[in-house]
Amino acid sequence: MTDSEGRDTPLTDTPDIDALGKKLDALKAKHAPDVDMTQTSGSNMGEGLKYASEFSAAVLVGAALGWGVDKLAGTSPFGLLGGLFLGLCAGVMNVVRAAREGMDGSGEDLPAELDEDEDA
Repeated sequence: MTDSEGRDTPLTDTPDIDALGKKLDALKAKHAPDVDMTQTSGSNMGEGLKYASEFSAAVLVGAALGWGVDKLAGTSPFGLLGGLFLGLCAGVMNVVRAAREGMDGSGEDLPAELDEDEDA
């Protein structure tokens, strides 16, 4: 604020503003995540790469086996299509299994009471 001569004058409400600032800082601290985000982002990236590599490997192995069946039996392109389909199924199953194992971060299977498939 400025007075009649154009000079800055201190605010008379500074104790109220300081109290409000302290309340805001306390609320920010209360709602701030407890997890260090720099460490989790790296581990999440690793998890994603693990899932992607498991899925890709299953699809590639299925396609290679299907292509081999086509070459041996002369059933082109049905062996390759069947191998791709089985590789996709195996890849999805691998990703679901790996995600379920790592859901709590320990790398171990979840307890039966937390398993959603058994509730249905």
